[in-house]
Amino acid sequence: MPTSIYTIRGYILILVVTLFGNRIESQSADYPLSDERSRAFLVNFISTYLAIPSVTGTERTAGRYFAQQCEREGLVVRILTDEEDRYNFVASLYPLESGKPNIILLNHIDVVDAGDPALWAHPPYSGAVVDGEIWGRGAIDNKAMAAMEFAALIDFITLSKEQDLPFNVSILAVSGEETGGEKGAAVVTGQFFQLLNPIVLLGEGGSGISGVIRSDPSRFLYGISINHKRALWLRLTLRQASSGHGSVPSKENATMLMVSALERLNGRKRALFFSSAARIMFTELSQYEAGFTRVALRNVGLFKPFLESSLRKEPVIHALVTNTVTLTGIKNPAGGDNQVPQEVEAILDCRLLPETDTEDFLRELAAILDNENICIEVIKETVRASDTRPDVFYSMLETALKRTYHGAEVAPILFPASNDNNYFRSKGVAAYGILPIPMTPEMIAGIHNINERVPISALLSGSAVYRNFLYQIFESALTPSSLTQVVRGKIKDKILGLLSLIVWSFWRVIPLSFMQAAPT
Repeated sequence: MPTSIYTIRGYILILVVTLFGNRIESQSADYPLSDERSRAFLVNFISTYLAIPSVTGTERTAGRYFAQQCEREGLVVRILTDEEDRYNFVASLYPLESGKPNIILLNHIDVVDAGDPALWAHPPYSGAVVDGEIWGRGAIDNKAMAAMEFAALIDFITLSKEQDLPFNVSILAVSGEETGGEKGAAVVTGQFFQLLNPIVLLGEGGSGISGVIRSDPSRFLYGISINHKRALWLRLTLRQASSGHGSVPSKENATMLMVSALERLNGRKRALFFSSAARIMFTELSQYEAGFTRVALRNVGLFKPFLESSLRKEPVIHALVTNTVTLTGIKNPAGGDNQVPQEVEAILDCRLLPETDTEDFLRELAAILDNENICIEVIKETVRASDTRPDVFYSMLETALKRTYHGAEVAPILFPASNDNNYFRSKGVAAYGILPIPMTPEMIAGIHNINERVPISALLSGSAVYRNFLYQIFESALTPSSLTQVVRGKIKDKILGLLSLIVWSFWRVIPLSFMQAAPT
């Protein structure tokens, strides 16, 4: 039968928590969780934290509460910036001045606007605890992550005082993530990077979801992002002198000329490109399939001619292997209904694959628009970075997830949305994106929407993942001096494995695939 990639569709659910379709069941943790005191601590902290509004630009009050709680529990707190719209702080086992290599647990203080409170089942800034769930704007994005990191890290305070641990561990809480990180992660990495001395970072990214593995739909798959597409927001402006009265149609109408250019853009055939992160993702995911599907996933570049038509039919999958452009606004200056505008503006939300060069993309865009009078202005661009190659920390995070969630699988992924992780990746820091909890349809529906909430059970299991990850580091023989050698060995093994797979596929798989794909 012809090549099909319908099984890949399920994998994308790991990447985009706003998708629906597959049935997602709850998953209980298998790893021993914290006691009732820890449970009470988690619930009390996040409930209070959620009750403090912190819409982007107003983070300081909530940030100060979080910092005070960290200091109260015995962490060493360092306020990096103390302004209403850029409150950023670090809470660590050891003072940053110790110079120890630092394991960073990143989260962001800011949330999006809650919308109309009357539409919520429980007030958005109540932190209400109802039927085992905690409600409020930011419950999942991103105050749950802060609570889980906090609950896990305080368990190591006594150990850090009894022993001189080889690594520091720090919670880094930043502002402004929802609007690109310019007043949060950008400030931190620009002014305090050397002080932080980061060696690895855990931040936002994938999560756990079921209904993905065709052979066992009930099994959860946790996606750890190793890179993400970056955002590029553009303003297109066209000024065109023409007849001013609507009763006299003109071919030089600025709005019509812009619409024609945008129609050319909308009708283009986007070129497919498998980024290195996407190739690693598909290769890792192939282990859960068999037969021709497994071979195709392992060699997506080689099977591109067979996959192309199917890829183009799946919008989310297509977005992972193409640069996307979305028109988000078009407007004219104020004027009468019978007045022909002499100027028009359009806003484009572009999402670029990691390897895409911005200048090359803009040149290609201008060629497609095919109107030399259209001015293209870059409004904002998020950070570009190379992939984080799975290393010893990835292995420990994978182990932590599997110990916490019995029977779960883990895979590295390319994330289609942007977050703060690339500020650190761009400086050579290994950065892994994971919200280490199982997601349900109700949880998905509440993100950036009404009725956002998080189950207490998810907070407990998520904090267990962080706790297990840190235990592995401190119980192992890992030291700063040996770390580089271990990491390089891991990367080398990964690359050699991929190369050998490609060579094997070229000589043994491709002839077979040709026969299978040929018409009968």
